[in-house]
Amino acid sequence: MIGAKETELSVHEGASMRDLLNGLCATHSALQGKIFDTAGNLKPYILVLKNGRNVASLQQLDTLLADQDVIALFPPVAGG
Repeated sequence: MIGAKETELSVHEGASMRDLLNGLCATHSALQGKIFDTAGNLKPYILVLKNGRNVASLQQLDTLLADQDVIALFPPVAGG
């Protein structure tokens, strides 16, 4: 999606997953339409993990981040 396997971003204390993803989109503007729908919600086929747990099973985009969290963002995968 952004051509990098790893990207390091800094966010403010108390930041949410939405803050992190918005920061990523600010750095890589082409991502906005790829990961968010027009209402600003995460598209259903985008998988976001916080420390190996799907944010959909946490507080979704309101999931709070802590120092040293590892976030993984996976684009849709097709195949057969």
